[in-house]
Amino acid sequence: MNRQKPPHEFPQFNDDVRDAWDTNADFWNERMGEGNSFHNSLVRPSMEKLLALKSGEKLLDIACVFGHFARQMAEHEVRVTAIDIAPCQIENAIAASTEYGEQIEFLVADATDNELLTRLESKRFDAISCGMAIMDIAEIEPLAESVARLLKPGGRFVFAVMHLAFNSPNSLSRSVERVEMEDGRIVDTLAVKISHYIDPTPYQGVAIVGQPVLQRYFHRPMSVLLNVFFTRGFVADGIEEPVFGLSTPSQALDWDNFHEIPPALAVRLRVLDTGK
Repeated sequence: MNRQKPPHEFPQFNDDVRDAWDTNADFWNERMGEGNSFHNSLVRPSMEKLLALKSGEKLLDIACVFGHFARQMAEHEVRVTAIDIAPCQIENAIAASTEYGEQIEFLVADATDNELLTRLESKRFDAISCGMAIMDIAEIEPLAESVARLLKPGGRFVFAVMHLAFNSPNSLSRSVERVEMEDGRIVDTLAVKISHYIDPTPYQGVAIVGQPVLQRYFHRPMSVLLNVFFTRGFVADGIEEPVFGLSTPSQALDWDNFHEIPPALAVRLRVLDTGK
């Protein structure tokens, strides 16, 4: 009997995801370098804290794009295997990482590919990371199975996404309300409005203005995303909701101005070692 795909899986878009990232690879590499303010202020610190890497450990970085996070984590004296489905991304990652030698291994690969899993299974990783990519992945059930297969008992899986409740670009509006108080003060209140959250939905969008083609996103509410892992024996034991600190943003509605609303979410999951 064929198993029916749950509604939060979107396998028909797998090729679209790979092709878009391959087309956008050089543009992203040139614009992002070693990370923009969103990555360096929010994503990297949150994931780095939750990963808590120790010298000598082995890290698998899934959807590594051009390798910036893999290089940053290599500074913790760990060995990194970094994979991405887009060949152009891996080419750029290898070109930018020559000084790391064999400390970082880059592979063109899908984290759910059985051949890859067989190759990597003997390594069994202390930690697995997936930075800002789960929302780009059409099928997360196979990903959860792969992560469980490749982690050492008690190992940690850390991912970051745009905040599922506050920063879903297909239904988000940011606004500022300016009120003149009785004492003459002008008070600005920044807010976000979300009109769509609970239904898993695929859509297209732009991550960096000017990128060659649109990319696929797959919105899932937090319950859907986390339950995929919980039903496979994972538990969550760390969550970060980073916000920007005080800064001087160029526009009033830049995320840099929103100090009470987190635009990103990072989660640490583990598979419990039951001793069986």
